[in-house]
Amino acid sequence: MSLRSTLLVATAMVGYFGLAMAQTAPFAIAPSAAPASREARDPAPLPMATPARTAALPRNEQGLKLVRPQQSEARPAAPAQKLVDESALRYYASEGQTARVAAEIRRLKTLSPSWQPPEDLFAARTTQVDEQRLWDLYAQGQLGELREQIEALKAEYPDYSPSVDLAAKVNSAERRQAIVAASEERDWEQVVALAMESQDLLTCREIDVLWRVAEASGSLADRDQAMTAYRYILANCDNAGQRLATVQKAALILTEEDLNKLIAAGKRGRNGGGEFDTVRLDMIRRDIGAITAGQTAPTPSERELKLIEASARSGKNANDAGLLGWYAFQAKDYAKARDWFKLGYDASKDAKLLEGHILALRNLGELAQARSLAYQNRSVGPLIRKAYIEIAATALTKPDAPPSAADEIRRIEEVVDGEKSGNGAQALGWYYFHGSKFSEARGWFEKSVSWGESEENVLGLALSMQRLGDRKDYAAFVAANKERFPAIAKLAQVDHGRVVASGKRSSGRGGGAPSGVVREAVKLYETGNYKEAAALMDRNQQRLDKGMQILRGWAHFNANNFADSEKIFKQNASAKGADHGAFLSYIANKSMAHRWYD
Repeated sequence: MSLRSTLLVATAMVGYFGLAMAQTAPFAIAPSAAPASREARDPAPLPMATPARTAALPRNEQGLKLVRPQQSEARPAAPAQKLVDESALRYYASEGQTARVAAEIRRLKTLSPSWQPPEDLFAARTTQVDEQRLWDLYAQGQLGELREQIEALKAEYPDYSPSVDLAAKVNSAERRQAIVAASEERDWEQVVALAMESQDLLTCREIDVLWRVAEASGSLADRDQAMTAYRYILANCDNAGQRLATVQKAALILTEEDLNKLIAAGKRGRNGGGEFDTVRLDMIRRDIGAITAGQTAPTPSERELKLIEASARSGKNANDAGLLGWYAFQAKDYAKARDWFKLGYDASKDAKLLEGHILALRNLGELAQARSLAYQNRSVGPLIRKAYIEIAATALTKPDAPPSAADEIRRIEEVVDGEKSGNGAQALGWYYFHGSKFSEARGWFEKSVSWGESEENVLGLALSMQRLGDRKDYAAFVAANKERFPAIAKLAQVDHGRVVASGKRSSGRGGGAPSGVVREAVKLYETGNYKEAAALMDRNQQRLDKGMQILRGWAHFNANNFADSEKIFKQNASAKGADHGAFLSYIANKSMAHRWYD
């Protein structure tokens, strides 16, 4: 009886009738001696007691069984790709071990029902070729060039076929490569289709393939198959790092309910802690981070916040302290934010956390402490120097700001120059402008414009030129910029020869207001009690004539209520000096502290 006939008889004995021999493998492999692998590989299956049974595979070798998705028709794998690892089958055939050949055929058919045994299974191989160059190409991952080399060898040696070991490894590598390529292109249906035809790759030793199949299933809304893949890994794969990475990847795909099931499947430590407790913490961190970024996310419970707080206080995770700091900052709990930022920075020296500490102090109104902390740590990085400039600009330009000491001004100028800060230079420009130091103001406005042009610094430069009496420069500058900036166009329209009613009451009698109210308002104004004068006139505004309304506008202006003064002047636009008052209010409002930070 021939060897082939013997095989068929043996196959019938194990109950596998009618196996077709119609599919040609990508590589023609002839019988050869037992292959000596060039790299670590799985051992051949254990010897079997009877022809009808195969040895049980180790737990982590028993591959994941995929179910073809019903929502879409899976596309077949490329014809050039083999579907199963035939290396053991060919080895048994080369040794004439027909019972083992039959058992291996049975095993491979179970793994991949569409697979058919190759016709050349018992073909003799007579040509021996040194395959070192081929193995080198395989090790380098150059599968395309490797195939070209094989075809060249076949052309030179017609009866040559690659060794069983090389053919098996290249076959697996090509199928793995195809799955990875489809995954990288986010072609999820193709990933699942290829995996359906390559289920021998769905084992713990191919963890990356398992991850990609799980991701593809989840992305196709196949919740059950995604969970099956992740559960397979946790039930069969022992590498601690890969197990943790599996649950971390699942957190990006699964619902919170399903993810909690995976976390619960983790091992328990001697201290009672769970294998995947860190993933649970990551879920809380993710929600907190989303909230601080202004996104919609579940609000952490008090218990969840305490878990993150415990992590932050342990000293092991300064990032948690920072996360809690920004969470409190977003909730406007600046005192708590300050404390968390300080704890985090002391542990990590992270410039972002120091910035948070400074900004929390600023928002608490502790400007002197915030400015001092920023200046002392200005060498930490540009974030800190930026914060210092913003706080210094606030101090320079806020209403009722006391005069700054000369050494403080020098420090501000030094940092602003070093950073080439357009906003910082503009703040110094307004500081000097309101102090009637128009030459210094012009210099800083010029720097501000050169470092970052804006309507405010262009306006400041134009006003400085005007106050210095540089009529030629002023006229040319206004002409060049009035089409670009509305404030400059407005400046060009204002009659600067008009006498401004900045302290002189109207010649009117006050309209319907009692004479006592008018006299008291004028008296308060002339003695510098602008807030009281404004409040008195506000209470009687319906009975004031236009002249007294203009005085009311100037009272608000001198009380640094620039938005109110601008509104009053605009409401009484027909009165003398109203347009100029409105414009000066507009200018003053642009130079105030709210300009320098969000």
